[in-house]
Amino acid sequence: MAELDVDSMAEQHTDVLNGPGEKVSFPPGLHNAYLFSVFNAFSFQIVLSSPMVLYAKTLGASATVLGIIAGMMPLLVIFQIPAANYIPRLGFKRFVYAGWGTRVMFIFAMSLVPLAGFFLKSETLLALMLMLLFGFNLSRGISSCAWLPWITALVPSALRGKYLARDAAVQSCASFLTFLLAAGCLAGNPHAWQFAILFAFSGVMGAVSLTFLKRIPDAEMPEEIRTSKGPVPWLEMLHFPPFRKLLRALVAYSVAYGGMTAFTVAFLKTETGMSEGMILLVNSVAYLGGLGSLWFLGHAWITWAANRC
Repeated sequence: MAELDVDSMAEQHTDVLNGPGEKVSFPPGLHNAYLFSVFNAFSFQIVLSSPMVLYAKTLGASATVLGIIAGMMPLLVIFQIPAANYIPRLGFKRFVYAGWGTRVMFIFAMSLVPLAGFFLKSETLLALMLMLLFGFNLSRGISSCAWLPWITALVPSALRGKYLARDAAVQSCASFLTFLLAAGCLAGNPHAWQFAILFAFSGVMGAVSLTFLKRIPDAEMPEEIRTSKGPVPWLEMLHFPPFRKLLRALVAYSVAYGGMTAFTVAFLKTETGMSEGMILLVNSVAYLGGLGSLWFLGHAWITWAANRC
């Protein structure tokens, strides 16, 4: 697979016509957002995807527990709604940085759980991991509410589609590499210490991502957000046709795809007897498909995103 030159790609100040005689470009320092996405993918794909499900299976997790693990992230992300009221107090960067830093601390705590198997029962380890995953997903859900508003304020509207397409490509490549590394780490018949190393790697990559997050230029808070004190018009939003369509699409997608990772991992492990390493290799192909869809739908995706950001 061709290696992405993230720095040169992101540092290009590609001119885009925004009107007669007017040109806009990416702000200086935006390449740090791509680097953040790379190391963030190295981190979260391990604790939110197949490797975590495989570890839970080694502890004897039932289908119900696997469903809880898969459902935590989409369920707890709803906390971004009440958390959004606190963004003006801290600003975009400080808000996201605080949430991502909290996430990293939870990941490092997760890396210690497999090592505790020498003196704790599997049921206790599973309960402990579920508690840490709850804290991780809660901090993620709260802090994620400031990320897209930050990018919206930072990137000119004419370039947002191009930014999102590049960011998706960078994340897909990093996720593919993450699964290859995880497959190598869990090759054969993995022991608890191998999962501990994998989770520790996730924590280190999360810490590295914070260094690039801190280098992303901050954006000025829009005046209407900073001074708004009124209640959120929930009823008006629900009666707004485009919002209703988006809500239906998101619900349908979550129902159709929400449990896919847990199901495929459990099926391949239980019904086909695949090893952990082979399961991760199979799952890695999904991100090559994601890259292919960006190539196939690239122009349509950029146009659609630019018109809606």
